Amino acid sequence: MQSRLTRRAFLTTAGALPFTPFAARALRAQPSADVVVIGGDPAAFAAVYRLTRTAGLRVVLVDDAPAWRPPTPPAPTTIAALPPFARGHQVCFDSWRDLGNSGWGYEDVLPSFKRLEKYEGGASEYRGDSGPLSVAHCWDPHALHRAFLLASVSGGFQQDSRHDFNGPRSQSFAGYYQKATLDDAPHTFDAAFLAPAKTAGLTVVTGAVTRVVMEKGRAVGVEVARGTGREVIRAARGVLVCAEPVRAAQLLMLSGIGPAGHLKVMGVPVVADRPGVGGNLHDQQAVALRWRALEPALGLAESTVSAGMFTVSLNASPPDLQMDYLDPRAAGGPLLGIDVILTQPTSRGEVRLASADPQAAPAVRLNALATEADVTALVQGVRLARFIAASPQLDRLRGDETAETAAAVPLAALQALVKQAARARAHLAGTCAMGRAGDAAAVVDATLAVHGVEGLRVAGAAVMPVVVNAPPAAAALMIGDRAADFLLAGPAARA
Repeated sequence: MQSRLTRRAFLTTAGALPFTPFAARALRAQPSADVVVIGGDPAAFAAVYRLTRTAGLRVVLVDDAPAWRPPTPPAPTTIAALPPFARGHQVCFDSWRDLGNSGWGYEDVLPSFKRLEKYEGGASEYRGDSGPLSVAHCWDPHALHRAFLLASVSGGFQQDSRHDFNGPRSQSFAGYYQKATLDDAPHTFDAAFLAPAKTAGLTVVTGAVTRVVMEKGRAVGVEVARGTGREVIRAARGVLVCAEPVRAAQLLMLSGIGPAGHLKVMGVPVVADRPGVGGNLHDQQAVALRWRALEPALGLAESTVSAGMFTVSLNASPPDLQMDYLDPRAAGGPLLGIDVILTQPTSRGEVRLASADPQAAPAVRLNALATEADVTALVQGVRLARFIAASPQLDRLRGDETAETAAAVPLAALQALVKQAARARAHLAGTCAMGRAGDAAAVVDATLAVHGVEGLRVAGAAVMPVVVNAPPAAAALMIGDRAADFLLAGPAARA
């Protein structure tokens, strides 16, 4: 899935690595660093880019490749295949602040968003024009894209082909998504952030992280399995975990940070009892609706455009639905499509260790669509999508809805369809959530420092108390940028 490509575009795939009991490990000393960053989430790109701007700072990025993770598919090579680049509604960030995370409201995070991007429209109150990542509009729509926008108007929404989905309040506007592009090609996070960081002195180490090394309650380095041995990379100023949410939770628990009872059962010595580690797991869910494409739709020219909008299911705030309009190329056949995406799920799952073996996959229970609210929101989204698709603006392009979903019309049938057809988007979040020290569900404070541990921070989608209502990559970059600032500023301010 595209979001997973973006999230780990710079990772390589390791072969199976043997587990060796602690007493038998062959540990090799490595040159020390000031900061060790564990990669896997887009936050790692922004963090190492920002950290290497500081002259003389020794930064090591661990290109984390655990044996249990499946191979990462190749990154998109065409603009058409790129995901939308969207930050999320300002209410998402204000809600983080209101949960007790001072400094995480929209006005607080906006400077990082602007600092990271080079927007083709130039600098403004909400946009930046001098950052490392090029963000641009796509200006070659075909007839189907234009018809979808007009159909959205028939459905009661607004349309604007130049709508800025990275403004503070993108809601109920159908338009064309912005994407990370440069010189008519995808602008990868690798090219935008990692390459200049390497030029500035970043060291990249490939292997599978087995644990964060703790001494007297402080993170002092990272242990990495490479080949048949293990190496410890010392960190003078701190360790920054920028792994994707499942991996971040697993690494903290392997390092003795997590629910004490569970760690004891797994045979892991407890460093800090944080019950929230691995909890609050959630993922955006999507239902794919498809219609037969008529002849005029099959002959449309290629386009880089992806059309869609963010809207509400009922009275949600922020908007909890994303609607992506798909032409035959994107829909994968002689079909037209609308993907209905629940961006603000209320269902929660958890991550736990399956064993103390760092090479074993963790136990993951997503618990998707467990709440009535999530099912209701997707049902409403399916109804909205059908209403838009039935617009006369699409009559010459769109045939009948495919048999897989067409029969689901009564409420009970729609509920059953949603539960059966919904698929996870791999937009996971929340396993190391931000919050006050007194909140049992919180793992890190407002400076992203792990509660009860010195020298250790977490950044990326893992720290989102609630995932943003958009693909989370842009927001994860912002979190990585801020994590670097917090680390450079010195010891965490405890909540």
